[in-house]
Amino acid sequence: MADRATHHEASFRAKPARGKSRQPGAALRVHYTVSMPDPASHTFHVKARVEGAAGRAVLAFPAWTPGSYKLREFAKNVSAFTVKGGSFEMLDKQRFEVFADKDAFTASYTLYADELSVRTPHLDDSHGFFLGTNIFPFIEGPHGLPADCEYTVNIKPWRKWQVATSLPPVKGQANTWRASSYDILGDTPFEIGTHSVHSFKVDGIRHDVAIYGYGNFDIKRILEDTRKVVKTQADAMGGLPYDYYLFIHHITPDSGGGLEHLNSCVCGWKSFKFKKEEDYQAFIRLVSHEFFHVWNVKRIRPEVLGPFDYSKEQYTKALWVMEGLTQYYERLWCTRAGITPVETLLQSYAETIEREDARPGRKVMSLENASWLAWTKLYLADENYLNTGISYYSRGAQVGLLLDAKIRKATAGKRSLDDVMRLAMQRHGWPKPGFAERGFEAMCEEVAGTRFTQFWRDHVRGTKELDYSEFLEVYGLEFARDKSGVTTDLGIKLDGQKVTAVHAEGPGRKAGLQPRDEIIAFDGHKVSGKSLEDHIHGLRPGESVQLSLFRRERLVNATLTAQSQPAGKLLLRPTKKQTAQQRKNFESWVGRV
Repeated sequence: MADRATHHEASFRAKPARGKSRQPGAALRVHYTVSMPDPASHTFHVKARVEGAAGRAVLAFPAWTPGSYKLREFAKNVSAFTVKGGSFEMLDKQRFEVFADKDAFTASYTLYADELSVRTPHLDDSHGFFLGTNIFPFIEGPHGLPADCEYTVNIKPWRKWQVATSLPPVKGQANTWRASSYDILGDTPFEIGTHSVHSFKVDGIRHDVAIYGYGNFDIKRILEDTRKVVKTQADAMGGLPYDYYLFIHHITPDSGGGLEHLNSCVCGWKSFKFKKEEDYQAFIRLVSHEFFHVWNVKRIRPEVLGPFDYSKEQYTKALWVMEGLTQYYERLWCTRAGITPVETLLQSYAETIEREDARPGRKVMSLENASWLAWTKLYLADENYLNTGISYYSRGAQVGLLLDAKIRKATAGKRSLDDVMRLAMQRHGWPKPGFAERGFEAMCEEVAGTRFTQFWRDHVRGTKELDYSEFLEVYGLEFARDKSGVTTDLGIKLDGQKVTAVHAEGPGRKAGLQPRDEIIAFDGHKVSGKSLEDHIHGLRPGESVQLSLFRRERLVNATLTAQSQPAGKLLLRPTKKQTAQQRKNFESWVGRV
């Protein structure tokens, strides 16, 4: 285990010098010590001993963490910063300039950690969790990028807590791990506590599953289905690109989301959302999604996503590839692995299509713009984002659905998006340089043997409505409804009685309803959250209703006319007259051959 990461730690390296920052010598080393003497205080105690930094050095805390495109300013959690063996000054909100007396100094600080998520630090009496970017400053090198250093980390767990991490351990030193670059260290999660650890092997490689929390899950099913997902993706992508992998699952009543790392991932799930089959299927799709990032984004990536500049936003127009195509594949892998029925797969695509094709923002924002503006749009979305923007996850998954079929049609079923992913891994898989902006599109055209100029113009750089006819024709599928007739809609989203969003093209907008309005009466009758929902469902298309509501504590009345919409769920299903070629395409797509 001591050398399990040797081959994949060729490491990201800092870009050539572009500024006035000092280029450190090769002997520069940083050793971090993390303790937690009082977990209930939510405070980590950290020491960073820096060797080989004679003179001036700058310790910089990251402003963001890769995979989560939002400035989180981790330095805000730092307090009581001191330096032994030198003096320091603060340069700005995240950087400390240290003047060393000799060739070594030790910086000490406390870090407050009370936000339980997959991307932020957390410490309490039950466990500790952090990512390297959450807690460790780096030595600033040329142009503010991390300097070329050797990194080691020692964890001093509370009482008998154990540590789970994907870094290779240092031989002969308890609870000590090494990283050959800050991009490796910053990308690494640490789970510290009384979590259980379960293991399986795929292709002779060990995979650990560390579970923190509690719930109504079946660990045997999770392990077996995770093993199937890993094996299916490994076979499709030409093997596993690591020699150890760690899954960390946070299972608590308030957990959720996921975040990928080079040789690990962290998934959050609610404690009692496993027993219903649809809830379990959603969980295993999350695992599939985060694991596929082993290839798509952690290794296959645009140039800007590694090496990283942690001080500010890193813009790319390709997040629809990194996240949208991963969301497209997440459910497909589960079906190919024999976990998710084909019918469930098709239904999940239909649900995405129905939801996203009714989103007004699809007419306003392109996939490229959604990717570029993730920092201020998707990750800081307001109540009007429904009308002004899209999710590059969901819309990207829709485009992935069409793109895969398009490649299959162009090659008479001989090639697919799978071939593009393998080609991208071969050419650009880390530690090779990432692809240029729009470079992924060029690889799609190379595999297909034809140009997709209009497709990119319409659906990646433009906002033209998606056309599913080619997709349906390739696989022999059709859309249908599980109910006939129509139902009604007021064009508003509700949380109980509170309006959370107003559809730009619906009756609510025409009547002047606004987010945060609180509906208190329906045609003069007092309502609760449940009765309001029942009243709305009881309306007929074209029927008018008067709503009484509070708007900033002022009573307002509004009259709405219910609009019609198709009843029931949108279905996606095979036609009864699939041709032999369509059946062959379909079976190849869902993994039946």
